[in-house]
Amino acid sequence: MNASDDLTTCQNQKLDHLINVIEKLMSRHENIEKEMATKCNVSDLDHVDLRVKELEDRLSKYDSELELRLASLETQQANRAPGASGSEQVHPPCSVTDEEMIKLVVQEEINKKSAEERDIENRKRNIILYRVPEKVTDNVAERKGSDATFVTDLLEAVWNMSITEQDIEKMYRLGRWEEDKVRPLLVTFKNAEVKEHIMANLRDLSQPVEKFRGIGVSHDLHPKEREELKKMVEVARQDYIASGNDDVENFKFLVVGQGSRRKVIKVKRHKPRV
Repeated sequence: MNASDDLTTCQNQKLDHLINVIEKLMSRHENIEKEMATKCNVSDLDHVDLRVKELEDRLSKYDSELELRLASLETQQANRAPGASGSEQVHPPCSVTDEEMIKLVVQEEINKKSAEERDIENRKRNIILYRVPEKVTDNVAERKGSDATFVTDLLEAVWNMSITEQDIEKMYRLGRWEEDKVRPLLVTFKNAEVKEHIMANLRDLSQPVEKFRGIGVSHDLHPKEREELKKMVEVARQDYIASGNDDVENFKFLVVGQGSRRKVIKVKRHKPRV
């Protein structure tokens, strides 16, 4: 068999293999979904679908590139002198490790899910405080000291909790400093029970101490969690409208509870005093 026959055979094998790869992707996708179902939710499976589509596109691109390479090699063979030795012939690769590529897609999604779970776990001791006055100074230590004092005073005055700086693992402002803008303050407690007590008693913020009026407190959520809560609120809004109510703007829809106990409640908006 001459070089031209080898190239033709290799090309046919390659095209057949690429077709088999696509068929395997389709047939194995159900198994991938079953495996991922124990690792992630529906949105994660959507990511797998996207990655499989990307894999198909890559294989298609590889097929096109291979055809160009084969055409170039055929031209080289045609232009080669008849007396050229067989050792000078170049043969293109004829295999694609589709099994490894599929496993890589699955493993990447599993790793991504594990990273998300670790991040969510790390945020469980965090709160975010809003509208905490930010001391304007170039001295970092003074800014941090001012924030720490405000937080300890807030917890003692509002929740009757004696907290020292040693009970706080870390604390920093979110975002870049801008004039006339107060950045949110993230606080990480060493003990998760401190955070849980605060969040369970947010109603205590409605108290007369002028210094702490207007302060807001929220969970530190992973972006994925924020998106899920946003969807829950929107579904509740649409359900309320679909029930024939046209006063939706008079209510705020809030997510309360944690984990599987999360639910959306409807709170009447307060009309501004005239």
